[in-house]
Amino acid sequence: INMQQPYFEQFLIERARALQAEGAPIQIRGKNRVESVEVRDDHVVMNIMTPDGPYTLEADWLVGCDGANSPLRGMLGLDFSGRVFQDSFLIADIKMTNTSFPTERWFWFDPPFKSGSSTLLHKQPDDVWRIDFQIGWDVDRKEEMKEENIRTRLDAMLGPDVSYELVWSSIYTVQCKRMETFRVGPVLFAGDSAHQVSPFGARGANSGMQDADNLGWKMGLVIKGKAPDTLLDTYNSERVFGAEENILNSTRSTDFITPKSDTSRLFR
Repeated sequence: INMQQPYFEQFLIERARALQAEGAPIQIRGKNRVESVEVRDDHVVMNIMTPDGPYTLEADWLVGCDGANSPLRGMLGLDFSGRVFQDSFLIADIKMTNTSFPTERWFWFDPPFKSGSSTLLHKQPDDVWRIDFQIGWDVDRKEEMKEENIRTRLDAMLGPDVSYELVWSSIYTVQCKRMETFRVGPVLFAGDSAHQVSPFGARGANSGMQDADNLGWKMGLVIKGKAPDTLLDTYNSERVFGAEENILNSTRSTDFITPKSDTSRLFR
């Protein structure tokens, strides 16, 4: 049903290192932090800090894939506008084998076990199950994140006969946002740095992969001199369209899941 981010990142790193071994011009620079970026007409200049000191790097192109809080976006003073839903969700990843739950995505709009206003369940690799509890906006996050309180919710849902191991937990707020444009001269943005959607519908990492699929071959042609750099403008127009569609459907899903009025609750 879905694969955890650490697996995906591991596979990417393994593939990059395999390409390195074949002579591909790939460098993986750990503990390198971009401190500032200057955008010139046809290239960028980055000041980078490392544990061994700073250095300057010039590049024809820069692709920002630095997440929803994108430091690069902030350095360039670019906007990231949209909607924040006033609700909180508690994620609990648990490992369990003695369960009768099928490998399906389940949703309780009014759960009988009362562990949250609504609850989502789906399976992940290696017998790990992800459970999302809708816990409301005005909550004490520090209190909710205590293991005993998380287990109280899980025990009420799973019952006394199910044993499990708590693997990971977090609290998140649903946001649907995007940049106005994904290209600023030689700087392009992809993934969560360019757009952010609610997790309902699994459109986040998937849309980031679609960004990379769209941008990769186009940038390859431009770098090889086989296409003008205006080809990259189509990355912006096509992926902005994709982000808009994802945000529309994600927002509709979130409005449905988290009604904020008697009318919308009745409609659900």
